[in-house]
Amino acid sequence: MSARGARLALCVAIGLAGILRPGAARAQLEGRVYDLESGAGIPAAEVAWIPAPAAGAVPDSAARRGSVRTDASGSFIPGPRWGSGGAITVSASGYRSRTIVRADAAAEGWRIGLARDPLALDEIVVTASSLPRLRSQVAVPMETVEAEEIDAAGVASADRLLAELPGVQVAAATPVGSNLMIRGVGGARVLVLLDGQPTAGALLENRDLSRMSLTGVERVEIVKGPLSSLYGSDALGGVVNVITQLPASGFRVDARALSGGAGRREAEATASGGGRLRYRITGGWRQEDRIPGLADGGPSAFARVWDFRSRFQFKASDAWDLLATATYLRERQRWPVGGAFSGFNDNAGFSGSVEARRPLGAGTWSGSLFLQEYEHLFRSARGDAPIADGGDDTQWERLAKGAAGYSAVLGGHSVDVGLEVASRAIRSPDKLVEDRAADRQLALFAQDAWRLGGTVLSGGARLTWNDRWGSNVSPTVGVTRRAGAHVHLRAAVARGFRAPSFKELAWNFVNVGGGYVLQGFPDLDPERSWNVSGGVEWQPASTVRIEVEAFTNRIRNLIEPGFVGNTESGLLIFSPRNVADAITRGFEFSLRAVLDRVEFAAGYAYLDAYAVDSGLPLDRRAAHSARARAGWTAEALAGFRLDATAHLTGAAPIIGTGPDGNDARIGTQERFVAVDLQTSVDLGRSLRLVAGVDNLFDVRPAGWQGAIERKLRLGLAVEDLFAR
Repeated sequence: MSARGARLALCVAIGLAGILRPGAARAQLEGRVYDLESGAGIPAAEVAWIPAPAAGAVPDSAARRGSVRTDASGSFIPGPRWGSGGAITVSASGYRSRTIVRADAAAEGWRIGLARDPLALDEIVVTASSLPRLRSQVAVPMETVEAEEIDAAGVASADRLLAELPGVQVAAATPVGSNLMIRGVGGARVLVLLDGQPTAGALLENRDLSRMSLTGVERVEIVKGPLSSLYGSDALGGVVNVITQLPASGFRVDARALSGGAGRREAEATASGGGRLRYRITGGWRQEDRIPGLADGGPSAFARVWDFRSRFQFKASDAWDLLATATYLRERQRWPVGGAFSGFNDNAGFSGSVEARRPLGAGTWSGSLFLQEYEHLFRSARGDAPIADGGDDTQWERLAKGAAGYSAVLGGHSVDVGLEVASRAIRSPDKLVEDRAADRQLALFAQDAWRLGGTVLSGGARLTWNDRWGSNVSPTVGVTRRAGAHVHLRAAVARGFRAPSFKELAWNFVNVGGGYVLQGFPDLDPERSWNVSGGVEWQPASTVRIEVEAFTNRIRNLIEPGFVGNTESGLLIFSPRNVADAITRGFEFSLRAVLDRVEFAAGYAYLDAYAVDSGLPLDRRAAHSARARAGWTAEALAGFRLDATAHLTGAAPIIGTGPDGNDARIGTQERFVAVDLQTSVDLGRSLRLVAGVDNLFDVRPAGWQGAIERKLRLGLAVEDLFAR
């Protein structure tokens, strides 16, 4: 990391140290409603007191008094009118309600855990709006992967978790790494967020989901369609938001270590707690002898990641809540590049944010500042380490973003309005016309969800102005409706867009050995799309939920590099142009069921993705994908759980350059079917043993851009150490 980045990290660390000074974290008497599985606080939960009934009478939940709601961290202050007897009832969307004797709640320090309802037709989501919203108010297609499912998958990084989902595929990045495709649209067209903020590497086009660990992650929300009306460019194909756990009161330490096949080794530790000031700090390290995107990296290959994540919440007063984050990532990859040389990628990134919230009128005002710096350096050398470099070839990106917003419930309207300003810059020696490029951006957005009985009409738009490529307006409209107690309908029409990147506009890269030149094209237009989707959720019984959704998406002005001529010396010139339109369409089906101690989920997705002009299918888009997962908790053996997952990715065409120089189908990525197993057992009050196998039958299909093999793993977790 550069000296500037180091100074920035040091300033944030000093600031946080000041906040954490002795006496700053004075405990405040308050309660907390939390998720029993993840320990994360549950926002907007309703907590109410039920007075003790007369002798011989049954408690009446309708007599509840003085109800309060939890804040964004799940905290609440017991109502002033609550008596000394009776009971406490707690309810929250997406969870099973719970009633507890008041004396027991007080004895537990007002810490009340709720179990998730896996079949609930409603839940709280945060990605589709600036503040948490009920799923019933969101018309755009969404999917959520909860902490229990993440744990059962046993994977090391976000790309492997998402690759198992129907309708989602992972493709190789260049030269190594992994990119995401949602319903056939991917790469730079899918926005990846960590706790609502962009992940590093996008400005340099050095995206790689394999470097994003799942350390401390509570859930992952996936928007399967454009959300440019809220996030602007890069959200044309969808949004993935990796959400980490919020800090909790008290104090606890968790740790985990794991070893497995392909040289997989991992270790992580988390400390969380506090009172008025709450914190959650996680550090992790992992390594594998496989390189994402390479089918065979050889015996000398490895990928190693260190990461640090932290979240802080400070109750400054009854009105003001302050939130802060700080993350650091360092990565090294090594793989053979030919001639006894190895290629080395060294990546490092830091990001930090501060946010303030306070009630204002009928709603909540918020303001935030986000800073990010990321460096990428590629070198090749013989031996186990690259030759020391002075930094002249280092590429970097910097992002500074400020935002202000207001959210309120006004009658039947849930309104969000906001303003965002950003300054972005990159440095890419020998790859840009002037080595550096920068821009400034201003955006205004507004959203409204209008409830009319069982119907919610939603709409939103974002106006983005950029001093490099101009302006754009992206609207979204949708409707959701409850058709009876067990059926939920939704439909949405969304406009997506993606602005040309720094490199697409200003490339200037010469590869004499490869015989080609990459040149930018400053007159590129943004890519734009129209997406239409509609679906139904049906709960025919309390133990079963079924969802069906259909979609169609047309993308215009696709930016693709192509051959445009030769230099005077005969080198081939490739340059990006708005050359094609594409259509992606299909449908998805899912089923969830709970029977006693068994949870079952299955899904299937069909995709038809092709270029309009040529009629060719899009590269490596599988028409069929499916997954079935079952989890069983033993009754006789306390603390034992078995999870089994089967997932399928159908055959996909490989599109490349044919003999005539035009795009053509040049191969097939074969169908891949795998079965994964994981068992976990509690060894004591705080110890848990985990064992698993991926790709049980060692299926190895041809044509894939990455190593596919059977892998075993064994891990030990220590949970709730020093909990209080």
